[in-house]
Amino acid sequence: MKETNLYQGHCVVSDTFDVTHMIVTAIPSIPADDTTLESQLEEALHQIRDCLQNHADHGEIVQQTIFLKYYEDREKCQQFLRQWYGEHLPVNVYVPQAPCEGQRLAMEALLVLNQKEKDYVVEHKRENLLVSRHSGVTWYYAAGQEPRHGERSIYSQSVESFQDLDRALESVGVPFENVIRTWLYLGNITEPAWNELEGETQRYKELNRARSDFFRGIRFFDGMMPKEPSHPVYPASTGIGGNGDTLVMSALAVRFDTPESGIILPLENPQQVSAFDYGEVYSLKSPKFARALLLATEGRGIIFVSGTASITDSESRYENDPVAQTELTLENIAILIEESNLERHGQKGFGCGLNEMAVARVYVKRQEDYPAIREVCERKMPNVPKIYTIADVCRPELLVEIEGIAFTGRKNRQS
Repeated sequence: MKETNLYQGHCVVSDTFDVTHMIVTAIPSIPADDTTLESQLEEALHQIRDCLQNHADHGEIVQQTIFLKYYEDREKCQQFLRQWYGEHLPVNVYVPQAPCEGQRLAMEALLVLNQKEKDYVVEHKRENLLVSRHSGVTWYYAAGQEPRHGERSIYSQSVESFQDLDRALESVGVPFENVIRTWLYLGNITEPAWNELEGETQRYKELNRARSDFFRGIRFFDGMMPKEPSHPVYPASTGIGGNGDTLVMSALAVRFDTPESGIILPLENPQQVSAFDYGEVYSLKSPKFARALLLATEGRGIIFVSGTASITDSESRYENDPVAQTELTLENIAILIEESNLERHGQKGFGCGLNEMAVARVYVKRQEDYPAIREVCERKMPNVPKIYTIADVCRPELLVEIEGIAFTGRKNRQS
């Protein structure tokens, strides 16, 4: 795996699959108040372009996640990106979270390089849906923005958003049971909400109730796992806060060309209770997600690490200590992706180290904790591209949450 710094852009290139992947984090160098939205977009897009030109003569961006200080900028962003990319517009997910260093935006882009020389196809179905095919797998990138009926309860809005993602995937013939990763951004995540069962509750708990109800009866990864699971299985996921009352969802689904093309394996952490087994003290309906998920094809794979925090068993640890919370959070991720845990799950050879991850998103609850949290992250995984944003975490006492992606398996990475 090769990593390169350009300006504040940071990219990792991996040959793990039959095509080369690049992940770029692009962060403008000028704070938001000293420049325009257009200038920040141009700088971030030039960082992505320069990373591409340094590694390949051609590439396709399949998805971009844009973290916005001012969520009302999203429409201008989309107009700008339509003109920039034309018919090659990637799926863009707009997240209402401010970058920690004051920029108006920060971007994370996923690219596939040199696909004209490979057995690779990309189809831009519409602005919120893109389909790509390579390595014996079809990949479906779907994005949804705010629910159409924002005045309804957060439970109803959440169900509606899941239904919208389901309809988008259904339009290209893939069932929701093939979703391997979801991202759920919920404004005011720990604020009060109300339902007819509990009375006053919490917005995140209502999101969990909606997710549980929507997932009921879905047999995730049916026929795609190496063996019949002994416990419930769900996609990897992040449920994190955002500015205002906004709800944003996106998802990644896959389909194998043949049953022999690959496997999907949800991963759990031996020092944590599985989220779907949490007691009602945390939520009337437990959070339905896997701690991480491995997709593997012919000895090569990718691990999607769910949003991870300072929790062992099912208890939050190190209240009001951002350094200790960050260290435990990274320890939890390291345990998830290390070789011993992959071997424990029956997939020897797919483990990797914390500093071998391809990208990480670090969600910081309090701006004043950012320097301390950043120091731990840069010390523990100095070679990993990262984006740091301000976001509330699902429990009031948790100060940081981290998610990421790791390319793993056969050691064919660039060095």
